[in-house]
Amino acid sequence: MKVCLALSGGAARGAYHLGVLAALEENDIEVVAISGSSIGAIIGASYASGVSPEEQLEIFRSKTFKKAFKFHSLRNGFLRIDKQKEILKELVPVERIEDMRIKLYVTTIDLYSGNIMRFDRGDAVSLCVASGAVVPLFKPVAYEGYHLADGGIMDNLPVEPLLQYGFPIFGVDLHPQQSGFTNSFSGIVKRTLFLLWRASVQRQISQCDLYITDEKLTGYSLFRLKKLQEMFDLGYEKTRLLTYY
Repeated sequence: MKVCLALSGGAARGAYHLGVLAALEENDIEVVAISGSSIGAIIGASYASGVSPEEQLEIFRSKTFKKAFKFHSLRNGFLRIDKQKEILKELVPVERIEDMRIKLYVTTIDLYSGNIMRFDRGDAVSLCVASGAVVPLFKPVAYEGYHLADGGIMDNLPVEPLLQYGFPIFGVDLHPQQSGFTNSFSGIVKRTLFLLWRASVQRQISQCDLYITDEKLTGYSLFRLKKLQEMFDLGYEKTRLLTYY
């Protein structure tokens, strides 16, 4: 069976995507195209480059990765990521998107024009960094005359590029519906981001042949690289038990 995958953003919860991919492989599901935003773009690019879900998980769990991706406290109103390109080269060994073994679409937004930008060719690492640049938490990425930022702000479950293929579309969403927030600066920022991301997926959900998420994801932090194995297992079990295929 052949399918297309839309992978949402969701920072550290991306380990759930890896579990989904592992279960699809186990069920002999061939992924012919991937469209991703933010961490979904990074994991999609890595998988399209030939890096297995298990190999990706080991990289995410490594001291090198945790040192490079320093998700600092939100108390000062910003996050900082150091040396992200170096470690991403290990995750995404194929330099150009158009040279990958699986068709890939990286979703970003151009801050200047306000347009959603979908790249199916170009420098993979630079575009993956751009897709995950949540403004104002991270600086936008200058790329070929554009000022690119996190695609999840406007299209966090980027289904549209996959409609042309005619294969079932599986959408994997790292932001299940939830209510309430912590009345602190970090709590307000996280809640605001959630509402932006959630608003951007409502129409896309209806375009998916299979929508995969889990309310248990709300119990996992977006910005802490802990419990990655638990989230991997959650995605794996959820997908393994599905009856669509």
